[in-house]
Amino acid sequence: MKNHNNLNSIRNIVILRTDRIGEVLLSTPVIEALKRRFPKASVSFVTSHYARDIVVDRSDLSEVITFDTIAKKLSLWKAFELAGKLKKHSFDMAVVLNPHKILHLAVFLAGIRYRVGFDRKWGVLLNAKTQDKRHEAKMHEVDYNLQLLKVIDIYEENIYPFMPVLSRGSYYVNGLLAQTGVTGSKKVVVIHPGSSNPGKRYPADKLKDVVRGLVKTGNVDIVIIGSKDDKILCDSIKADFGNEVHNLAGLLSLRELAAILKVSDLFITNDNGPMHIAAAVGTKVLALFNKDAIGSNPVRWSPYGKGHVVLYKSFNNITPDEVIQATKEILL
Repeated sequence: MKNHNNLNSIRNIVILRTDRIGEVLLSTPVIEALKRRFPKASVSFVTSHYARDIVVDRSDLSEVITFDTIAKKLSLWKAFELAGKLKKHSFDMAVVLNPHKILHLAVFLAGIRYRVGFDRKWGVLLNAKTQDKRHEAKMHEVDYNLQLLKVIDIYEENIYPFMPVLSRGSYYVNGLLAQTGVTGSKKVVVIHPGSSNPGKRYPADKLKDVVRGLVKTGNVDIVIIGSKDDKILCDSIKADFGNEVHNLAGLLSLRELAAILKVSDLFITNDNGPMHIAAAVGTKVLALFNKDAIGSNPVRWSPYGKGHVVLYKSFNNITPDEVIQATKEILL
């Protein structure tokens, strides 16, 4: 964008990120960066129904608009549908963080004056854009998102993803933990064995050995979590340990997931969305990345922030003893 002087008149901004929960959460530093640059502006966020709870409770957002682009093939009429929603708000600027033809067409049809994004998938419809080099995975996804803002002269760094945890979610989770026998007298280790990509799941038999080793220490409460789709996997791990391990798979919303992770001392997980939620609420993460899995790259997708540990090798070469030792070192 050649002339940035007119940007001082910006009063109404919309951010669009409509993919998975991890990607949406790693986009949240853009909210803070824009608010710093345009402190008097109203900021709204467009995201999927699936990821809505990641941003819905933020006090710095005026509105969260839901729109799904998960389907592989979307009719162009969906762009007109979204454009109609956007036009009602009279946005001055749109920042599109996941390149998508429907999103680019929608912000164009809505007549939004400044259209910021990555020059891909009908990038011609944008008027402030940069090359999309995220596939090179030379920096973290958070940094790629913030780097995009340089096209409108915003040079912010070191902004961390954030997801608020409300008291009602904490109240529910504390009650749930109390019912299962987690009193807070021991360190709480939460384990998530699942991932939407089967290649990113640490083998269940190895994870059982990890749990077995941690149970023997006697000073940790272990809680297994997962989505409803993960319940069979979580049940199979829980089955070997009786009351020594607590299984909450399928019982938590995204907000409640954030609440339980916030009160935990450590989160052991594969490369998945909840990993980023844990980091965003300030909990240390031990992340297991499979070097053999497509798209598994900790340079771009590791838990963002300090104090986290990433084991990045072929899952064949990550031993349960290595995971147990890393856990002990983090909890010291």
